[in-house]
Amino acid sequence: MVTGAPCAVSAAEHTGWTHLLAVAVRQGAPAVIVRRRVALIDPGLPTQPYEHDSRGLPERDANALIARVQRSIATRTSLAFERLFAELAPAHAVVALAIRKPPFPDLPPTASEAWNSYRLLCAADGMLYQQAICPAAQQRGLEVHLCPRGEELTLAAQRLAVTAEAIEEFVARTGRPPGPPWTVEHRRAFAAGIAALATHTPERLSLPRGVRL
Repeated sequence: MVTGAPCAVSAAEHTGWTHLLAVAVRQGAPAVIVRRRVALIDPGLPTQPYEHDSRGLPERDANALIARVQRSIATRTSLAFERLFAELAPAHAVVALAIRKPPFPDLPPTASEAWNSYRLLCAADGMLYQQAICPAAQQRGLEVHLCPRGEELTLAAQRLAVTAEAIEEFVARTGRPPGPPWTVEHRRAFAAGIAALATHTPERLSLPRGVRL
């Protein structure tokens, strides 16, 4: 049985690591209650095997290297979720994940298919991490919200029935958690988390007074 106030986790993934933001409701408004940078691969393994380390290898060896990287990412991602969930419990129950929508629906089945498509090659390494984060969330019963890159503010504005400018002001200033860093990427992840959380709260989220709606 799920207990605790609902909370959404927003991930802004990179090759080798991700920002994780936990977004919950504080005094009726969305708030970042946890944020951290988390490594998603074991030290010593290549973080971009498609584009760099597998190139020039026989395909069998290249596929084996990529499979080894995938196993490491899956293990580290699962551990990261376990630690975050344990930290948030029992006060909060994670119910949703917000993450950037991948440029392709699936990874190529072989390394050579990625090598033969420039667009796929540029995307494949990043998708290794996206395709570990989403299953790890789903295995824990989270609803996964795929957010197209650049549309985070718009989605949050639609969920809260305010303007995108109001969301931008909130995530940049009024709702900013204390302490650095607080980059554009953090702000977009916060907005994506707000959009995901809004679908799981019994009452409509609202922005605090003073934010221009």
